[in-house]
Amino acid sequence: MNRFLTLMQREWLQHRTGWLVLMLAPTGLMLLLALLEGQGLGMHVRVDGDEGSLPPMHQLPLVLQTLGWTFATTMLSLVLVALVVLSQLPGQARRDVQDRSIEFWLSLPTSHVQSIGAPLLMHLIVLPGLALSAALLGGLLVAMLAIISSQGVGAWLMQPWWQLLPSWLVVVGRVWLGLLLAVAWLSPLLLLTMAASAWLKRWAIPVVSASLLLGVHWLDAQLPLPVVMPALTRMVSEAASALFATQAFVGLHIQGPSELAEMLPALSGLLLRDALRLLGHAFTPAFGLALLFGALGFGLLVLRRQRTG
Repeated sequence: MNRFLTLMQREWLQHRTGWLVLMLAPTGLMLLLALLEGQGLGMHVRVDGDEGSLPPMHQLPLVLQTLGWTFATTMLSLVLVALVVLSQLPGQARRDVQDRSIEFWLSLPTSHVQSIGAPLLMHLIVLPGLALSAALLGGLLVAMLAIISSQGVGAWLMQPWWQLLPSWLVVVGRVWLGLLLAVAWLSPLLLLTMAASAWLKRWAIPVVSASLLLGVHWLDAQLPLPVVMPALTRMVSEAASALFATQAFVGLHIQGPSELAEMLPALSGLLLRDALRLLGHAFTPAFGLALLFGALGFGLLVLRRQRTG
């Protein structure tokens, strides 16, 4: 375990500057937007099928301002970290070979599983988790600045913190659980793509893309029941549901900002029930198959590293 933690620390030391920028950038951008928000820009939303106009953020109830800025900061962080991780992930499989450090790492008293598992854990779980947690904290800072600048310190302090703080803690836990399950559901795509990159190098992305297209447009047509497209749809939908809690608010009818603010006491319960639903989906054959194919991709990465050594 100490060796594994040392390998994880190595990833942090190698990437910490870029990762810290990635963690702080969403908060910085949203702070700038909060300062500009007082210019009166509106947002258009649909309420019960009708086109409506949501007033500027500073005109909403205080609790919605806090939740709104926190949500926006977290979503921006999620988009940025997803772009960074997905763009770097294929190259992770060949990084030590490309920079000629493979001989050094193979000389260390660590197994191939540890040498591959530590970077994967840092890039797929730890980095996104830290970035989203930083965004959740940063969103509170953005909300504080926005509310104080428009309505004074008293308005910020007079919010229903006995409701906000428990809900915020539940949100943090729900974000981490959603991240873990989303990565697990997408592990076949992520790890098999990495394995293809390790074995096929520059041909990996074209081969993976062609294989998926062949499976969707040809193989599914040859089978009695389609397999590839339903599997891809299930993985992506489950991952999206885990990250965005899309099912938590199904069936709710909200007429306006005031009713949305009144939902705050029920937010924790909604998210906890959604977390139990996610865990229930983890005890299904589909989730087991996702983990199995993810393990296959990881095994191919280990095999390639053994061949390299």
